[in-house]
Amino acid sequence: MLDTRAVSEAAPGETASSPLPRGADRTLACALFFVSGALGLGYQLVWVRKAALVVGASQIALATVLTSFFLGMALGSAAIGRWLRSPSRSPLALYGVFEIGIGVFALAFPLAFAVLEHAYGALYDLASASAAALFALRFALLFVLFLPPTFLMGATLPLLLDGLVARDREVGAFTSLLYGINILGAVAGVLATSYFAIPVLGMNGSSRVAALANLAVGAAALAAFGRRAPLHRDGEAARPSTSRFYLVASFVSGLAAIGYQIAWARWFALIATGNVHVTALLLATYLAALAAGSLLLSALLRRGLSPLRVLAAAQLAAPPLVFACLWGWQLAALRHEIVPPVGTLEISSTWQFASETIDDIFVSPLLEIAAVLFAPVVLLGMGLPALVAAATAHAQGLRAVSARLLFWNTLGSSAGGFAVGYALIPAFGLAGTLRALAALSLGLGLAAALRFRREAGRDGLPRAALALALASAAATAWLGRGDPVRQLTAAVASREGRVVEIEEGPVTTASVFASGDQLTLATGSVRHATATRGEISPQVVQGHLPALFYPREGVPKRVLGIALGSGQAFGALLQHPVEQMDVVDISPEIVDLAVRHFAPFNYEIGLDPRVTMHLDDGRHFVDRAPDASYDAVLLEPSPPSHDGMHALYSLEFTESVRRVLRDDGVFMQWLPLQFVTPEEARRIIATFASVFPNNMAFRTSATDVMLLGWKTEAMPRFPLERLEERLEVLRQEPHMRGRRRRWSPDAQHEAFSLLGMLSLVLSGPEALDSVDAPPLRDDVPLLSYGGPDRYLTRRYEGPTLAKLTFNALPLSPYAKLQRYFGGPLPLPDLEDERAHVLSNFRFASPIEIAMAEERFYRAQPGGPRARRALALAGLHEQSGGKTASLAWIRVMLNEAPLLDSEPVDQSVRNLARHRIELESEQLRAWLEGLGPELRDTPVALAMADELAQHDARVQARRASYWFE
Repeated sequence: MLDTRAVSEAAPGETASSPLPRGADRTLACALFFVSGALGLGYQLVWVRKAALVVGASQIALATVLTSFFLGMALGSAAIGRWLRSPSRSPLALYGVFEIGIGVFALAFPLAFAVLEHAYGALYDLASASAAALFALRFALLFVLFLPPTFLMGATLPLLLDGLVARDREVGAFTSLLYGINILGAVAGVLATSYFAIPVLGMNGSSRVAALANLAVGAAALAAFGRRAPLHRDGEAARPSTSRFYLVASFVSGLAAIGYQIAWARWFALIATGNVHVTALLLATYLAALAAGSLLLSALLRRGLSPLRVLAAAQLAAPPLVFACLWGWQLAALRHEIVPPVGTLEISSTWQFASETIDDIFVSPLLEIAAVLFAPVVLLGMGLPALVAAATAHAQGLRAVSARLLFWNTLGSSAGGFAVGYALIPAFGLAGTLRALAALSLGLGLAAALRFRREAGRDGLPRAALALALASAAATAWLGRGDPVRQLTAAVASREGRVVEIEEGPVTTASVFASGDQLTLATGSVRHATATRGEISPQVVQGHLPALFYPREGVPKRVLGIALGSGQAFGALLQHPVEQMDVVDISPEIVDLAVRHFAPFNYEIGLDPRVTMHLDDGRHFVDRAPDASYDAVLLEPSPPSHDGMHALYSLEFTESVRRVLRDDGVFMQWLPLQFVTPEEARRIIATFASVFPNNMAFRTSATDVMLLGWKTEAMPRFPLERLEERLEVLRQEPHMRGRRRRWSPDAQHEAFSLLGMLSLVLSGPEALDSVDAPPLRDDVPLLSYGGPDRYLTRRYEGPTLAKLTFNALPLSPYAKLQRYFGGPLPLPDLEDERAHVLSNFRFASPIEIAMAEERFYRAQPGGPRARRALALAGLHEQSGGKTASLAWIRVMLNEAPLLDSEPVDQSVRNLARHRIELESEQLRAWLEGLGPELRDTPVALAMADELAQHDARVQARRASYWFE
């Protein structure tokens, strides 16, 4: 509670003439500080994402962004402790001016960002040859960009403390309270920005709205406090000296706190790789725990406890909690179970709270994260406010002391990010890093206990502190035994076989699994590539496509490959006479494992003299590449829905790819049907086609589609003779020799025959260009946050989702495609072959449908013709044509309304169940549209019964949630 009592007597060390702040002033100031905390974190999330679009999303680039952010805040807190003290105005008025300044900068941020982008592009070539020079360039530009707002942000806490704390006995409690309130505001800012502002308003819109809110906060502060006199007038008393212990302890506290945060982020990356909501909730939960620790400290200090004793106990108790809670996420994990009632796929969670969507994107990850880190971070959250309380002898010095300690704490946070990410984890792994941080916490706790004894005039450590330290060290050693990363990776790999190697580096934790002849490359639970000895993988097929369908004579000479993965695709392309290949990958761990373990499958790409490896963000590399640099660009990144991948599918990136392509160059983009929803697939296709209107789509595996686009004035033609000649390279594949490979068991032609290859063509430019969907843009990362049908990913990710998304792809008949192949095609044979190749999608051959229609018209009216209509309904249903399927059922009803038998009943029930989760409303509308004479027929009643059962299951599922 805020202290609203006024006192007329000054305690020792206080200035009797100083006016005490009113309770209403404190309440308003705390409310404003809560809002400014929310806005500050919102800016950080938005501006860091924006900066990543320019300097890249690599870890070193992002660390540079955050370092410049932290350093600006540190300088602001340091400067405000010494300067800008008015003899007549309250520091609360200056706080209002600073908030207005932040708002003004936020409004001008798009212009300032454009200037940075231009400067970075102009200077990049001068610095790109040296990693140190490039780091210096990024840091200098980002520091200059972020200095104005971060300087002002860093000054706000000391200003508010100076304007609100008049009595010495309030120093510790109110400092902790105000610090906690600001962090709670930051929690609100993280959640609001991640779950609402960026998905709805976009990054620029979020920044503008936050700017207006900042202006309102500043105006409110000026209106309320503009004419108030300062509490403290003695300038000399306001600049007390601070013991070196408190400066070092603040630095160590910040280093350990941010170090733990990075370690936990790496831990959760193994569990929920690439989930943008997990990333946001990790930050929000961490901040909430810090706030809880600060507020708890405030309560303890009001009871008269020494801040140093509390700090010592908290730091000594934290390490065993870190290891004890590490596996706590399993208690809250939201496990999905596929329940097949009468043949449909519906998801039933093992526990329910709010709703399926809310549980999946908020409640479950929140509880998982909180179970791991909340308890230890509550203890860590007492660090800085306890040090400020212990180091401040009188209220007059609170501004200077808090500013100085905040400066060193922020520097420690910045140093911790680099130390943990780029030194400790690569050197000792996550387990060793946690042990090192635990030792740091124990050391800080013992130092605080020793300091407490010295300030009390005693020597040596208290027995209680020594006993707690020994018990904590023993518990930490026992709980932290073993390697949790290997244990978790082994659990993930148990279905795949055994763990071959785990590599923990500054970017990610990558692993290789082996099972028999199969080798898998993964990061966390995401499998990037699989290779099987004696088998040809989809990646190999994908790698050959740009050479097969290169529009000029010969093959692409200079190639850019983005995201190495196992290297199979890029190695396959190198089997053609490519002269030079640049391979860009953000993860040195992935590159190292791919080169060493997948050499038999990627044609030893790591030893090929034509290949140059670049450890960089793909988006950043393309944006910096000169115009017309490459004949082909291949893009095979992580799944598009993973955090950060949106930037490789946006309109702006696709336009950059077109810019770096030479005339007639080809761009190949991966569309993984098992990871994207129908709406997301349409957006990806529409974006691709808007930049590359000359295009085709190819099926390369059971779940993968590759989009090929050409930088040509008109759609190129691919003479059959040229294709036949280029296919000779594929026929020499080691995995193909002496074998009769087919794209599916039902296929009639060998895989690398001309007809076999052409059967992979799904769509031409007329079909892809007809996809009507808004393009993906950088400003609103839809693929990261999810569109209206993202729930399909949650329920059906994998082969089932691939079948659903496949129905969103417009297919081209070969009659329209043959104009692009410079010769007559065997159209019926190709249509039939493609249908067999797509058998995993339950795709019906147009020939099969045409023959079924012919049989329908030849059949006798009545029952025989009705059964033919039912067969046609089934064929259209397999191919995703629900409208056509229901139309044929209506024909069936018109032919034989009373047709009734067990096989017929089962068939129509199966048709009703198929994708009923997605198309229940279409089925409902169709049933309601039947005339009275057909509504009570056996067929219609059976379908209505299936719909009623589905509705009952949906209601039962909703009823199982607490709040739905």
